Amino acid sequence: MPPPTDPHQRVIAVPADPTTAPDLVPDPDRTLLCDLERGFPVAVVHATGRLSIASAPMLRRAVHKVLTDQPDLILIDVAGLETEDDLALTALPALARHAGADGIAVIVTGPDATLRHQLQTMAVTRSVPVAASRASALALYERLRRPSRAALPLPPHPSATAEARRLVDEACRRWRITELADTAALVVTELVANGIQHARTPLSLSLSLRERHLHISVRDGSFLLPRRTTADVDLESGRGLLIVEGVATAWGCVVVADGKVVWATLRRAGATRRSPGPGPAPRTGG
Repeated sequence: MPPPTDPHQRVIAVPADPTTAPDLVPDPDRTLLCDLERGFPVAVVHATGRLSIASAPMLRRAVHKVLTDQPDLILIDVAGLETEDDLALTALPALARHAGADGIAVIVTGPDATLRHQLQTMAVTRSVPVAASRASALALYERLRRPSRAALPLPPHPSATAEARRLVDEACRRWRITELADTAALVVTELVANGIQHARTPLSLSLSLRERHLHISVRDGSFLLPRRTTADVDLESGRGLLIVEGVATAWGCVVVADGKVVWATLRRAGATRRSPGPGPAPRTGG
């Protein structure tokens, strides 16, 4: 199990093993239960029970909660869901639009014949992809238009920071976002250096160009969560994660089955700031 989260960390601790305590968003009326499988690059919301106008906000709350992890794809598993009012299903296209604004795809999975007919009747399937299973949803996602992506495996060695910066420079030139190149290189240096010092495992760097943001993530094989500390002069970067918080639009951490993913986003030039609307409570952090 991952160590307990420091109250001053700006991280999200999530169970990586399905046998651990689930992350649940319950309906106060006990008609709908949302079990969150928070991960990266795919997160899953398992919705079971009855979806109604009254319980739809619970589903919205659950999806908004996993949105804070900035996955590439959210699967809404409705295999155990029935609906009392077809109108409640309109929550699904609204959630897909909300996620899509950040370049995050949403696919509904596992509806039975009755629910699939209701989704078609309410025209939900026109704007939200529907798949019979998780496997078919992932295959469908492969065929959909996805964000431009660049990835690089890195060794747990100080030379990895220079390799990471080269990838950032090449990607920013290719994607014509050179105005973000210096800041992205700074963020990547800090995330990779932090992984080298604390995880001491092979790393995987991923860059994803989304509509409003450049998404940066570094995956490692350690469950040790990052913490904001004073600068460490022994690192090439010398400034720790404080610099990430200072320049990134947002950042966080997702625990996965084989370690963790630390991510940060940078707002693209000209991207409009979306009004917050109803959503999850802000994450704590210094």
